[in-house]
Amino acid sequence: MDVQLITSGVLDLPSSQRVDAIVHDGATDLTLWMPPGPDRELLQHYGDELPKVLERERGRKPEDLAIGEAVRLHRGKLHCDFLLWVATRPGEDRGIRSPAPSAEIISKAVADALGFCSERHVDRVAIGPLGAGPGELGDVERLVIVARAASAYYEACYAQGRAAGIEEVLVCHPFSSRIGEARRKLGRTVSVVKAPTPAPSSSSSSRRRSSGGAPRKRAPRKVEAPTPPPALSYGEIGKARATGRAYDMATKYEPGEYMIHSKFGVGRIEAVTPEGYIVVLFQEGTKKRLLHNKP
Repeated sequence: MDVQLITSGVLDLPSSQRVDAIVHDGATDLTLWMPPGPDRELLQHYGDELPKVLERERGRKPEDLAIGEAVRLHRGKLHCDFLLWVATRPGEDRGIRSPAPSAEIISKAVADALGFCSERHVDRVAIGPLGAGPGELGDVERLVIVARAASAYYEACYAQGRAAGIEEVLVCHPFSSRIGEARRKLGRTVSVVKAPTPAPSSSSSSRRRSSGGAPRKRAPRKVEAPTPPPALSYGEIGKARATGRAYDMATKYEPGEYMIHSKFGVGRIEAVTPEGYIVVLFQEGTKKRLLHNKP
């Protein structure tokens, strides 16, 4: 089982990184915490049906979930096969949100989520920095905890002589600086792999051998350039994730507004064209023309 740390929001994975399951940690009573945070972000990406989906699930379970217990939910608008809700904290008490889970609870949630997925023959799982909430640990520390818990799950399976049942775990964060810091903190204590590099074509090498020519010298290995900073500031990205609306071609947008696209991530509307398009600058620096105000 490979553990990969990748620069992407867990809900913003590109189509090339599509997974079978996305793990979200929430309350034991299957309710959403609506102020800015992971629950609101999940609602924006999932769609307005999420509260009804959670309500139906609550109707099937007379009691609250236990800490670490996982429930499979419909994927909604997410790019996965299903959403896995893992309980890491009690529900609200008279409007007061319970404290963020400890490192031990986060580790248990990861292990229980992977065990749930393994029993259902899931190949690829995406997990963000679980454990947000009042008094939360730093997001880099939570990434490290998630990666170590995933690695510990695999080692436990190996020690017991059973297959992990999962091929790949993607540990996600939208900021490359956080991912880089987490990699440094993990060091060699966890086997974290990078995104695979395409291998050279075997057919082309066989053609060179059959031609009888001398083998060509390999080109010097290219050194990867450092990841450029995002086009939008970290403050803008955070503000957009907290307040921005999910992109909808029927919505009318104005320059300066923020929006969240299911494929391209966070964007800022730069201009509105006479033809009825908006020009959007996305966080990675790309600009796209999108339709808007089209019922």
